[in-house]
Parts: sequence; structure tokens; C-alpha cells
Amino acid sequence: MQKKSMYAPALLWKRFLAFLIDVVILDFVVFAPFSGAIKELLPVGNFHAMQEFFAANASLTSKLTLLLFFLGIIALLYFSILEYRIQQTAGKILFKLHVVSQSNELKFWQCLVRSLFIIPVFPFVLLWIIDPITMLFTQNNQRLLERLSQTATVELIYPKAFTVGA
Repeated sequence: MQKKSMYAPALLWKRFLAFLIDVVILDFVVFAPFSGAIKELLPVGNFHAMQEFFAANASLTSKLTLLLFFLGIIALLYFSILEYRIQQTAGKILFKLHVVSQSNELKFWQCLVRSLFIIPVFPFVLLWIIDPITMLFTQNNQRLLERLSQTATVELIYPKAFTVGA
């Protein structure tokens, strides 16, 4: 007897751990090569010292902002391309999570929109707070950007098979 697979809304803890794994992968592969250069440019100190440093070095501040935006675009492409091509990221694969579209065919624009929160510049950083909070108030744990992109993160489940006794 062949098992029939079904989708259910992904559990919050699985989504969180899958995202954490993806962030760790991005950290090692994308962000780590730039971290040494960034640390050399920035002063060590308290918030006030950092604020004075950025105010006095407007050129460096704009270059760092551009670098952060560029790294954010790479992270955006990581999520968007993987979700579009295979409906999963590395973290989602480990937890058997998938991205699906309400229209049955996942489009690249949907993957791009659902991942905009990853860009680390204003106004996208506001989504770091708004997006996860929205999950708590929706029936299927959908983030705001998932609702806007008409997508959902689901997990593959197999109903328990049963046999009729003789």
C-alpha cells in the first residue's frame, strides 16, 4: 500500500530552526569573507563612540551601507532562487519544509517578495519585527510577506496507514 503525502502548515519551531540553519550557512559562505574587513574599519567602543565615528566618516558610512545592501541582495537571492527552483532552502530540506503557492505554480516574483525581509537596510529592517509577529496572528502561521506573495511554508506529512483486521 502506497502512502499518500499531504501538506500541513509548518510548525513554528521547525520554521525557526530551518531559518537559523540558513542564516548560519549564509554567515559562513557569504558574510564571513567580509567580516574581517568590516572589523578593521570600525572602531571598538560604546554606542556613542560608534555614532561619532559614523558622523565624522560619512564616506565610509555610505560604503558600509552599500556593502550591507549588497550582502542583503546576495542573501535575498539565496532564499529566492532556492525556493523558486526546488521550493526549499538548505534549512527547509533538513526539516522537510516546502514553499508552495496558492496558485499551484510558484513564480520567481513570489519567492522574491516573500524574502524581502532579509535586506538589512531601512525600510526592510522593519519587517524583522512585523513579519514574524504576523505569524502569531494568522491561522496557518503565515508571515506578512507570505500573505502578500500568496505563498505558504508547509511541511510534508504522511497520514498513518491503517489496516483492517480480519
